[in-house]
Amino acid sequence: MSEEHEEHEEHEEQEEESSQDEALEVVDESELDEVEEEDEIDDIAEAKEVPVPEKGACMVLGQGDMEGIQANRGADDPGDNTLEEPQFICKFGEMVFVSDRGNHRVLLWDTNPEEIGEPSSVVLGQEDFADCLENRGMTTTLDEMTSGLGDENLDGFTISKCEDDSMSQPAGVCVIDGKLYVADSGNHRVLRWGGLPSEDGEPPAVVLGQDSMDCNEANRRGIISSGSLFFPMGICSGDDQHVFVADKDNHRILIWKKIPFGDGWNADVTLGQVDMDGREPNRGDFENVTQDSLSFPTGVHFDPETGKLFVVDQGNNRVLIWNKVPSEWGTRADVVVGQKDFLSRGPNAELGFKRSSEHGLYFPTDVVVGKIGMFVSDTQNNRVLYWKEVPTENGQPADLVLGQKNFYENQFNRNGQPTHATFNDPFGLFLEEWEEDEEDEGLREPLAGEEDEDEESENQELVKAEEGAEEEEQGPKIKFKLYVADRGNSRVVLWDELPKPPKSEEDLDSEDRGWETDDPNAVMGEDEADDYLLEEGKEEEEEEEESPEELPSA
Repeated sequence: MSEEHEEHEEHEEQEEESSQDEALEVVDESELDEVEEEDEIDDIAEAKEVPVPEKGACMVLGQGDMEGIQANRGADDPGDNTLEEPQFICKFGEMVFVSDRGNHRVLLWDTNPEEIGEPSSVVLGQEDFADCLENRGMTTTLDEMTSGLGDENLDGFTISKCEDDSMSQPAGVCVIDGKLYVADSGNHRVLRWGGLPSEDGEPPAVVLGQDSMDCNEANRRGIISSGSLFFPMGICSGDDQHVFVADKDNHRILIWKKIPFGDGWNADVTLGQVDMDGREPNRGDFENVTQDSLSFPTGVHFDPETGKLFVVDQGNNRVLIWNKVPSEWGTRADVVVGQKDFLSRGPNAELGFKRSSEHGLYFPTDVVVGKIGMFVSDTQNNRVLYWKEVPTENGQPADLVLGQKNFYENQFNRNGQPTHATFNDPFGLFLEEWEEDEEDEGLREPLAGEEDEDEESENQELVKAEEGAEEEEQGPKIKFKLYVADRGNSRVVLWDELPKPPKSEEDLDSEDRGWETDDPNAVMGEDEADDYLLEEGKEEEEEEEESPEELPSA
């Protein structure tokens, strides 16, 4: 082979190797670009996976933080900033009132609390903030003549003795026509002050349910009438004219058509009984609930905007709605919530006490209604249910749940430590609403680096225009504060935001449903549907971890 031919072949081989090297470099660069892009995508994905803080309470009273759970913050004696089993709340102007059941007192904040654990200003029912004895420690002895019960076994039996300025297990609290009312439950009476108290231990001016301030026996020594009470709980007005009282252990709602102005003033209308002499649950037929019967009612609410009356029928695990205030005894309700019809009374819409859902209730306690909707404290499910609109159909399901991650869990504090988003035995509710001011309206903020200043300004103008159009169609926005007496956690929590909609049942794994069953083919609620029944004079037999802390008294 000639030298020229050999040189030509060597030149071709060098060119081929050069082209292969260039191709490899191009491939390497493209692969590097792909790797960098994948890393960027992973970074973005990781950034998006950062958990969003759960919406919950923004304020707490009675504890020093959202994790506190001990009664009176673990101290032997109460203070001006502690609570033990608070039951009901009321707000009037800037003033806040809380019935502190375990300390037998009512606390008053004369200005709206703005800091966690803020101390109260005034105490009622005790001489000072350090006292906590029932009726200030005073006692008396029963005998057959004074008890009115005709039982010789009661001779010499010692009970707590009330005075005009003492309390026993206070419950419902509200302001009617500028005067404070307190359901002094353990003394079977309702107390009314001459105005808004401003001094510690200030005595009331009028008593309902008893003949005088020094009487505290149930039903005025056993005589049931339109002016007697037996463990009254909820109390409200709504229009400063009517007075509504949930007379729990007489299984009725009493209605005064005008403001009482004397001791022992008789009520005008009763719901749940055929007359003023009846006091049996479900009118004496305990198992057979009807459209006009009640069993241990605890909460009552009147909405003057719509004229509707709402009653929490705790023993029947439901809420009853009357479309207008009844003017006759025993008027039937128009709508039932928590049960599919007026003839059902089992817990959680007959599914059993373990199986909560958006349809059922288990020992509910209180109800409040406003422009944004209806809230019900579903006490033994350790949650508060929310309806965007007042239900108009029987068994209408709730739209949101507060205190639980979904509708199917019901453990107190989610079976763990308390947080800003959990409840343990939620009790009384109070709803405050107002229209949002223009300066309070927030604009949607773009993501960092998403838009430049011009685009951001344009986006804000667009949002403002959209919000303006939305306001024209839907009216002004309503802001709210929901106060919840979180009784089992010895605190009052304040919510000003609604949580996100919970996952549907189909989206939940079996371990997230909040209940389990050994037999997947078993009919839901069949095994324990009757475990909840309250029998007069008989204790309920349930497992300790599943039983309510306190059943309605018989």
